[in-house]
Amino acid sequence: MSYNRINGHLLKKAIIHAAYVLRQNKKVVDALNVFPVPDGDTGTNMSLTMDQAAGELQKLQSDELKKVVDTAAWGSLMGARGNSGVILSQLFRGFSQSISSNKQSISPLEFAQAFKSGVDSAYRAVIRPVEGTILTVAREMADKMLADSRKIDDMEKIFANALSYGEKILAKTPEMLKVLKEAKVVDAGGKGLIFLMQGFLEALENPDLTESALEQKAEKTDAFEFRDAEDTIKFTYCTELFIRGRDIDLDLLKQELSDLGDSIIVTGMEGVAKIHIHSNHPGQVMETALKWGELSNIKVDNMKIQHRELIKKQETDVSHDVEDMHQPQKTEKKTGIVAVSQGQGLKDIFISLGADDVIEGGQTMNPSTENILSAIEKEPFENVIILPNNKNIIMTAEQVKLISKKNIYVLPTRSVPQGIAALLAFNPMLSIDDNLAGMSQNIKNVVTGEVTYAVRDSQWNGTKIKQGDVIGIKDGQLTVVERDKEKVLLALIDEMVRGKEYGIITIYYGQNVDASSIQNISDELSAKYANFDIEYYNGGQSLYYYIVSVE
Repeated sequence: MSYNRINGHLLKKAIIHAAYVLRQNKKVVDALNVFPVPDGDTGTNMSLTMDQAAGELQKLQSDELKKVVDTAAWGSLMGARGNSGVILSQLFRGFSQSISSNKQSISPLEFAQAFKSGVDSAYRAVIRPVEGTILTVAREMADKMLADSRKIDDMEKIFANALSYGEKILAKTPEMLKVLKEAKVVDAGGKGLIFLMQGFLEALENPDLTESALEQKAEKTDAFEFRDAEDTIKFTYCTELFIRGRDIDLDLLKQELSDLGDSIIVTGMEGVAKIHIHSNHPGQVMETALKWGELSNIKVDNMKIQHRELIKKQETDVSHDVEDMHQPQKTEKKTGIVAVSQGQGLKDIFISLGADDVIEGGQTMNPSTENILSAIEKEPFENVIILPNNKNIIMTAEQVKLISKKNIYVLPTRSVPQGIAALLAFNPMLSIDDNLAGMSQNIKNVVTGEVTYAVRDSQWNGTKIKQGDVIGIKDGQLTVVERDKEKVLLALIDEMVRGKEYGIITIYYGQNVDASSIQNISDELSAKYANFDIEYYNGGQSLYYYIVSVE
């Protein structure tokens, strides 16, 4: 059909249908992903981003144009995942910002201008834009739309021309990026954008088109090798989170994050900012973000583990089954994790690293068998790993195995650092046996330290202890006794790093520790241990001034 105007009803239908077409082909896009790192999930990230935008539009009762574009922008922002998802959300954000509230419909030229505004917004979100990516394809398509809309007053034809031109630009991306040329693939994000535009055009060509009417064959992509690419991953952890606060300066926030990693994207709208960064220090990213407001939707992924799993997947045929848009999405995760911890900060950390539930408990707060059983039974998984994180909770957790009908596995973590180390090794794509083996191995690499106080006079291995003394414990053994908690912490760390040339020192400070003092301690440790990375987090735990890990 020929259009010289697009209203809110048609735009809503086109976006929802575009999301459907991308979902059909997300595994094709996943198979192409080798840049910026080989995490193999560009199609999934883009599809999940679009799914949330489409879902919000399906709930929207109004067909008012401004409400449609604003809803799509908000949904895509809240659902944005990975580099490609965030860039996609920015295309929607810039588009929506260019549409005034009094518009009932837009012309082809206005549409092209709005799309160009979205491209500009996406470029601003990326600190170091690279040519040969989704940004390039989007920019070239926007320019083509602008040129054609000044001489053609037919939205369908303009869109068809832009799509054809975009496919030609996509084919040239291997000439722009060496890594694509070596892998003999086109850019994954650009390919995902092409699928979206195809879906949009189909809706323009047939406004009555429904999801069930589409019988599009998924494409096959030649396999490619990138086994050595893991060695090129400079920054291990893909970190994403939202900040809610007032007066968030996105440019300043990007500047503050610039030294913490790469692939940095900072976006936001109406008091909400989204951060995506590849970093070796996700904790420092969170600390930087905390200055601007409250954090939520924290997600930290180990890309080296993802890469190893992608190599395994490469050896199998890619499945292109069409998924019904109206069916609930099933999680690929088959194993749940329930951890025990005390303190809001530590709970947030466990959740951000993949725990499905955290039971409040620890020293002097041991949960009962019923507490643990209740947490397990409400999880939707048949397999559940319990991280007791305290030697006094292990036996209680074992009792749950006798009661629950689920498959319960108790990993005997004796401390919070051991539990965190175990979580870092967990991969939902691996079997339960492989996960237990990897998590158990990670526990062995951690030295745990704790700083607390004596509640009574005592004696330990010939050392006299007075009530109120501050004591430092290394892997369950009393090591340091002093009156000053900072002195104990520093002396304890000296013992913990003995014999190690390099590593990571992580400090979780409790609710009775001033945040300014931990910064001074971090500075002192950085000067003293130049070959160690120093990280610290607000654990919020009581009783223990500090919990420390060295690995």
